Amino acid sequence: MATGHQRKIDLTQLQPQQIIEFRKSTEQEINHFTQSLQALQTAQSRLKECINSVDSMEKSDASELLVPLTSSLYLPGKIAKKDEYLVDIGTGYFVNKLANETKSVYESKIEKLNGDSKKLKEILVQKNEILNSINLVLRNKMIEYEKQQQQQQ
Repeated sequence: MATGHQRKIDLTQLQPQQIIEFRKSTEQEINHFTQSLQALQTAQSRLKECINSVDSMEKSDASELLVPLTSSLYLPGKIAKKDEYLVDIGTGYFVNKLANETKSVYESKIEKLNGDSKKLKEILVQKNEILNSINLVLRNKMIEYEKQQQQQQ
């Protein structure tokens, strides 16, 4: 559980193996946050596709379309009401919405994801700065170690 307090570690006081373990941990965190950011961007793209689909339907004169049952199975369908949509509002609940309301729902979801993406990007910048610091300290420790080895010979 996060307490809000960050503990600062003096990397120069750690042994090289401890620094390497800390670096591995930081790299794993960076990978996790990067994957999360990619998932958010994918979700944003899908929501934008929904808005584009509503726009396309508004402009179209067609009354028939193919309804996807799976990613590769479609069923022919007819449009019952051109300006009404069944919108997934979360946790399996669907609500009838007019076209402009539908776009508004998706735009608000996109805005929320934008905020989350911004926070993740800030965290990634911080984690990359930490990783750079770790690499610098590790490099200095290795140079120090090599000097000690040379002096002993």
